[in-house]
Amino acid sequence: MSSPFTIAALQQDIAWSDKQENLLTTAHNLNRIRRGTDLVVLPELFTTGYIADATLLPQLAETNDGHTVDDLHRWADYFHFAIAGSFLATDGHGNFYNRGFFVEPGGEKYFYDKHHLFSMSTEADLFTPGERISRPVRYRGWNIKLLICYDVRFPVWCRKVDNDYDILLFPANWPSARLSQFRQLLAARAVENNAIVVGCNRIGSDDAGEYPEGGSAIYDLQGREVSTADEYGNLYATFDRDRFVASRDRFPTYRDADPFRLLDL
Repeated sequence: MSSPFTIAALQQDIAWSDKQENLLTTAHNLNRIRRGTDLVVLPELFTTGYIADATLLPQLAETNDGHTVDDLHRWADYFHFAIAGSFLATDGHGNFYNRGFFVEPGGEKYFYDKHHLFSMSTEADLFTPGERISRPVRYRGWNIKLLICYDVRFPVWCRKVDNDYDILLFPANWPSARLSQFRQLLAARAVENNAIVVGCNRIGSDDAGEYPEGGSAIYDLQGREVSTADEYGNLYATFDRDRFVASRDRFPTYRDADPFRLLDL
């Protein structure tokens, strides 16, 4: 039997536009994560929340070598687990991105810019959409793909190609008014891709609405919610790769998937 792989979804409130406060909160909450955890998923835009004020974007956005990514490196090394989520990023030339990150112990890092921007808000007006598909990361024997929040509504963008990932991550800021849809979509992506799917939603509130506890979930490849919460509200699920592969191969629908490609992205 292969080694167990434990994923945690760290649900936390986000202080709007207060990067330092959010970094301190995250450091404190990471100290509460159970020992032996392999991967922690943070909410979307965990250091700022959604910023709808164009004048604040240049003040808060960072490049990939900024303070936020430095802290992520330090935390991953100290706690010996990978950390995924998204932050407010810039290319330094006036473009701003909702940038996903996957940072491993040892310093390896991977980025993905959110492709589907929420046009019913100002996100699509203020941010630049990512144009490259997220490539899976190989980590501790698992292939892991990172997407962000609204991407979950678009199954072609999420689609597994040539069985290239095992776990699909969605950091999110998904308000309570549509929360049942979020959970249904997560489960659907798990079933159609024969994959484990993790949705980590923020808690608290902002101008877009309320984010109640319980909005996050982890699903197995059959679309069953398998996560359990600790006393702090963090969700956990542990998987064995040999069992995962055996389950996937007993009902391998991916073999019959349409042969489209997104290799030009």
